[in-house]
Amino acid sequence: MISLEDLFFSYHPDGPTVFRNLTLKIECKSWTVLTGPDGSGKTTLARLLMGLLRPDSGSLRLDSAGGDSFPTVGYLGGDPYDCLVGVSVEEDVVFGLENQRLPPQEIRERLRQALAWTGLTGLEQRLVHTLSGGEQQKLALASALAVGARTIIIDEALSMMDRPARADIREVLTGLRRDLGLSLIEMTHDFEDALTADRMIFLSGGEILFDGPPADFPRTALGNEWISLVGGMSGLRTEMLGLGAACGHNSEGSVREVLCNYKVI
Repeated sequence: MISLEDLFFSYHPDGPTVFRNLTLKIECKSWTVLTGPDGSGKTTLARLLMGLLRPDSGSLRLDSAGGDSFPTVGYLGGDPYDCLVGVSVEEDVVFGLENQRLPPQEIRERLRQALAWTGLTGLEQRLVHTLSGGEQQKLALASALAVGARTIIIDEALSMMDRPARADIREVLTGLRRDLGLSLIEMTHDFEDALTADRMIFLSGGEILFDGPPADFPRTALGNEWISLVGGMSGLRTEMLGLGAACGHNSEGSVREVLCNYKVI
């Protein structure tokens, strides 16, 4: 469980307040999408959850499914190369384990397991800079899993990938969520991606303006306006997918309404 209660945060004492009375709970093993305009507080919230920033007041608590009060939070960013510290795949994964001063046998087992979880087995000696973008994201994920992270923040990490690579990473994350009980918190502007999550939270000006199932968002005035603003034809595709996710099928009337909104018919 991630719990924020009456949280206040600003970067400077005399500067604007990013969060004011922010209260939010995120269940373990859930997949939550955070979206909203630039400057809404998504990245600041990620930094708070990772412990890189401290709230000015209020409480922030992360409890792992196993009861650890201070679980490791993994991070996948837009450029995975920024998170990699080793020359080879093996060096990158074992770096954090060696810093924990774990026994060599446990380090080898954690390395083996992390690579198996992420589909990187056999690439131990590959140089990091020769990996594809998708493989680098898997390596960043493997390194986080190896040190015990069971909450993963996905901060626009898939936005620069082509569709096959994005689908591959999502398949890995979905399997790990099921098998390891990962909690996934994703920051994205892609509403098609958001539809795969359990829950969507729309932030603006540090406030939560929508909190609910992603398929419900396009049906709100806020969602309709936002998707039309940033989505273009992608927004149209997202609304059509949302209709299917919510209803199991697309009624002719609903489809015509969406198409008219986008001036397609």
